[in-house]
Amino acid sequence: MKPQIQLYLQLGLLALAIILFGWYFSALLIYTSIAIVLSLVGRPLVVFYRKLRIKNFKVGNTLGAILALLSIIGVFALIISVVGPLLSKQASLITSIDLGALNRYYADEIAQINLLAKDYKFLPEGVNLDQYIEDKLSNLLDLNLFSGAASRLISATGSLFMGLFTVLFLGFFFLKEPWLVQNAILLVSPRSFEERMKQVIEESRVLLSRYFIGLVIELASMMFILSVLLSIFGIKNALLIGFLGGLFNVIPYLGPIIGATLGALMSVVYVLAYGQFDQLAYNIVVVIGSFSAANLFDNIVLQPVIYSKSVKAHPVEIFLVIIMAGQLAGIGGMIAAIPAYTVIKVIVKAVADPQGLRDATIENESA
Repeated sequence: MKPQIQLYLQLGLLALAIILFGWYFSALLIYTSIAIVLSLVGRPLVVFYRKLRIKNFKVGNTLGAILALLSIIGVFALIISVVGPLLSKQASLITSIDLGALNRYYADEIAQINLLAKDYKFLPEGVNLDQYIEDKLSNLLDLNLFSGAASRLISATGSLFMGLFTVLFLGFFFLKEPWLVQNAILLVSPRSFEERMKQVIEESRVLLSRYFIGLVIELASMMFILSVLLSIFGIKNALLIGFLGGLFNVIPYLGPIIGATLGALMSVVYVLAYGQFDQLAYNIVVVIGSFSAANLFDNIVLQPVIYSKSVKAHPVEIFLVIIMAGQLAGIGGMIAAIPAYTVIKVIVKAVADPQGLRDATIENESA
């Protein structure tokens, strides 16, 4: 058998083994992937802390990793401390909506919707729109449903803490010893491919680090732009809508639509809770317009820098990859599409053109 064909078979079997392992230990794979992303984003912080000097005291790799991890945890804690109360207040607004006042203000519109609903049988027989909405809200606030949700939340909290501990534990060691992942990959790689695999890992590390750092900058920029735009136009819960809207931007293409829809609904809840029914249309238009303007800026300025330059891929190429990943694995696939495609592309380049990969690695290191 030719060495090249044998190499392809070995790589194929290795890829199959990784897929089977990931399918069987999916939770562990997710935790490990998040820890690797954490290490890629936090590695520049480790390098920064290692350069610090306090008289004769030098920050080592271990302390640098601890400080970097604490910095990341501190940022998340700050975000939760700001956004948590806003989410709690937003949830409480649902219970303060005066359905009677809402029915009186929109009596004519509700009557027309009732006629359409009866004609097209959208509602159960003998049920009006106001009764249907009131029943749904009552079910939403039903104590039995809440107790069931609370028990599920307690169960999920245990899994959440276990996952959080796993991510932080692995993330610390990946920050402290970045060669751990490389050694694990080399351990299962074909011996004839070992040198090229080292280049694959280095090239992938550089590209993915650029991508994830760029993605964090993109999300933070979108949160800031949305919050400022909504505040300028007088939307009361602008900070919460901007934060969630920017966060949903992590989902390519669908994220802005989901964020705009959620933002409009949150704005509607706020308006209805405070009885400002005449501001309903204005708030919806402002939220959707703000998301459209921010997304336009993202598409023209931010995404070309992050997607095209950081992972060296054409926008059409990225679009097709994301669509295919969405068809295969839904929203999770769309989120993971670009990092996975970047690694696959580097591996294919290593097999087909080792010299080209070596030149690209040297170029990235110098950059």
